[in-house]
Amino acid sequence: LSFQVEAGDRLGLVGPNGSGKTTLIRLMSGEMSPDEGEITITSGARIGYLPQDISERLSGPLLESVLDSIPGRASLRKEVRDAELSLKNKLSEGQQVKLAARLADIHNQLSSLDDIYPSHRAEKILEGLGFKSADFNNHVSELSGGWRMRAALAGILYMNPDLLLLDEPTNYLDMPSVRWLETFLRDFKGAILLVCHDREFLNRQIGRVISFEREGIRIFKGNYDYYIKAREEESRRLEAEARNQEQKVKEARKFIDKFRYKATKARQAQSKIKLLKKIEIVKTHKSEKSIHFSFPEVERSGRVALTINDLSKAFGNNELYSNINLTVMRGERVALIGPNGFGKTTLLRMIAGEINPDKGNITLGYNVEMSY
Repeated sequence: LSFQVEAGDRLGLVGPNGSGKTTLIRLMSGEMSPDEGEITITSGARIGYLPQDISERLSGPLLESVLDSIPGRASLRKEVRDAELSLKNKLSEGQQVKLAARLADIHNQLSSLDDIYPSHRAEKILEGLGFKSADFNNHVSELSGGWRMRAALAGILYMNPDLLLLDEPTNYLDMPSVRWLETFLRDFKGAILLVCHDREFLNRQIGRVISFEREGIRIFKGNYDYYIKAREEESRRLEAEARNQEQKVKEARKFIDKFRYKATKARQAQSKIKLLKKIEIVKTHKSEKSIHFSFPEVERSGRVALTINDLSKAFGNNELYSNINLTVMRGERVALIGPNGFGKTTLLRMIAGEINPDKGNITLGYNVEMSY
């Protein structure tokens, strides 16, 4: 695999799960090393990497953790704290002068960083991703997985890197945050390498596709829709070429079988044998495996599948909802939508019997079998 990412490029990585998209991004981020070849990063270029699993990459209060995503900022602040503590100790005049000079230098460096990376920009990014100003002092460790992912994304966007590596950035975002991220990325001046299963999001963000195919890794210009169209056209062309070639091979073999021992036609038969040996078989695209499944048959349920009466749920002072009433009829399809943390998963868990409501009741209809 060989390719180059120019300033401002927008590339989408597409292909089946397990084909190597995340591995390529991890190689580019420096988390892994290639078996062969090399990855060269332009001197001084900053890389921002959002993995699918952020694990324990963040710590401390939310806003501070985003501010500290700027390389060197956290260590400079620690140095300030250590120096101020040292000044309280009994030091010689020379040591105090030296330490004061170092403190002044650190404050100048922090001031320069503040000019380039103002804190109000971090606040604006956090608010765009759904956080409230009241959340800024909350500890990152108290956040759920989805919100920690947003905090990590906020830190990466705040860095304003030259190359942004995003591995499924929309997985933990609600719709308002996805729309905000789309707008932010449209205004982003750096290069982007994006893995995303949201086809519309991918389409609106990329101008080139690196495709992990069964026949190898391919590169296409255009967005995801253009790539799909190009692949379909290429498949049709290869299949037509393969059919045409197959017909020619059949005709040549038929001629050889018929005339190879006839003196008048032997030379022609030999030339056709040589031709067959030279033919390179046209390789068509191998079709992707599809998953086929069905749900086992169950007895017909009653007309009402689910009833919820006067349901209330809170976690501490956080009241998710109160006095919810809902009826789901047999065959209905219902979507639960709303911002992260507003109780969508909690409602499903209560219906499934994993947790109990604070008030009210949930009743399955006659003969209803539930899967969760």
